[in-house]
Amino acid sequence: MATKNDDSAISQRRQLGAAMRSFRKEADVDRDRAAGLIEVTGPTLTRKESGQFKFKRQEVETLAKAYGVADDELAMLLELAREARASTKRGEFPMFVPVRARAFLELERNDAIEIMAVTLSYIPLYFQTEAYMRQLWLRNGELLSDGRIEELVKLRKARQQVVTKRDAPMIRAVIHEFALRLPVGGPAIMREQLQVLAAACELPNVEIQVQPIADGAFPGMDSTFFLLRFPVGATGDVVQVYGQTESFYRDRRAVTEPYRVAWDRRRVAALDLQSSRALILDAAADFGRDAAR
Repeated sequence: MATKNDDSAISQRRQLGAAMRSFRKEADVDRDRAAGLIEVTGPTLTRKESGQFKFKRQEVETLAKAYGVADDELAMLLELAREARASTKRGEFPMFVPVRARAFLELERNDAIEIMAVTLSYIPLYFQTEAYMRQLWLRNGELLSDGRIEELVKLRKARQQVVTKRDAPMIRAVIHEFALRLPVGGPAIMREQLQVLAAACELPNVEIQVQPIADGAFPGMDSTFFLLRFPVGATGDVVQVYGQTESFYRDRRAVTEPYRVAWDRRRVAALDLQSSRALILDAAADFGRDAAR
């Protein structure tokens, strides 16, 4: 049975490997070429990038230099490598993505077998239309430039590819009806968004449940998070929690367990799948009538 320290080491190793793999793809460096730089075989580098083997500090530094990784990001990579040791095609993620976020996105794209999403005030990012996501960034109070919004749109659309990719993970989302009723961008944008969300309910790897407003308070009502699950079981869970100004991450079993419990409570309290889809279509029809006026 794995100890807490083992859990931490496995998680840190996996995150480091995913981040290194993402940087390699971003730099368009072939696996075998990268392996040659640190004098290992291609399959060995694959095992390091998947978290099966550890990266040595010198290997991280050598590869980061070849990939053009910035000094501050290199420092974070080395910290991940230190934590792991202490306990035992071109990439889609641009350089402005922080290391831990980059690792999460890489794991989400390539390794997760299940994604569990909980949101309150907006549609889960996996199912957002471009018009809807643009409105979110235009109205978030940060006065983002057009160029920055374009970068964020491109990144989110790349992240959405996980829904329909080959061997896609199971995606289970529990959202609040408030997200269906909040008129982000106006009636026309919301009608289209909710129709897209309803269509997603028909995908074989997607389950969407809605917590109705009429039910009042519910378990974990202030939570917004995304939990990744892997073939290794609960030991490997990684959680991305959305805060007021930034996201933070949880990767040890003791601190990911409460999010699994919160997920189960939200799921039980929400409508079933058919009733949830009916409520989504009902909200879409309401916005359609508003748009026609």
